[in-house]
Amino acid sequence: MKPKKIFSALLLSLALVLPVKAEVITIEPLFEYPVAPEEIVTLSDKSNWLMQHFWDNMDFKKKGAVNQSALNDAFKVYSLPMQWAEKAEVDKSVASLLDKIQKNPTLLLQFTKAAESSLYSERADIWIDEVYLKFLDAFLKNKKIPEIRKRRYERQMRQISNSLNGSIAPSFDFTTPTGTPGKFQPIGVFTIIEFGDPDCDDCRHAKLRMETDVRFSSLVERGLVNVLFIIPDPVDGWQTKMTDYPANWVTGASDTVSDILDLRLTPSFYVIGKDGKIMAKNVSVDQAMKIAFKETSADK
Repeated sequence: MKPKKIFSALLLSLALVLPVKAEVITIEPLFEYPVAPEEIVTLSDKSNWLMQHFWDNMDFKKKGAVNQSALNDAFKVYSLPMQWAEKAEVDKSVASLLDKIQKNPTLLLQFTKAAESSLYSERADIWIDEVYLKFLDAFLKNKKIPEIRKRRYERQMRQISNSLNGSIAPSFDFTTPTGTPGKFQPIGVFTIIEFGDPDCDDCRHAKLRMETDVRFSSLVERGLVNVLFIIPDPVDGWQTKMTDYPANWVTGASDTVSDILDLRLTPSFYVIGKDGKIMAKNVSVDQAMKIAFKETSADK
């Protein structure tokens, strides 16, 4: 999304319009969204200002729940400038927001849902794991929220924490098509892992992209790139669908990896550097291959 289009959303207080058959339902904003002063010129400075003042017009003292759709819309507008704001300003803004809602478990739950929608879900415009983790942490630590409401978010917390960019990739067990136990762990070789399903059209397309690209195939053949195709949560008969995968790929299935890693897409690509650290996750096959070409260019 271009900055100009994004700031048109930031500069206007728009209602969220949802088409339902022939009718249109208009959801009023919770409050008037702030507009950065005209004298602030740069995108970064405007974004910093919005981080500081976005929630100024919201009444946090009001009891009870708010309209979740309206809150989701507000949070979406709030989260967009996080891409250009300074990290310190984002952290300060989120900390201030959480301080306002931590004593209101109902509102904390609603904000956690809004953060999930804007920062984590497949529908999100941007993914910012570090910010979403702050909401998860506050939510899970709140003693007034029943444990049963926390279980799904506990799983997300574990998955994301294990999968942060720049962290060491965790090991996981898998089974090869011949039944041999396998274990992934960083081995000092640049690695691309595709987590997918052989019956998935996008997964088959990604496989075709990698095995038919001459330059990429050469990197795999020369041992400069290690490729794994792993089926998360396999069903019976998966072994028969793996016969046409390249012999120099590692293939298998794991019924535990989806509890360990953040796999929010199908297929889900992880790029692991020589140092064992996660360079990228949940990226496209083209993005993964582009990183591979860049990282191995000095090894030609």
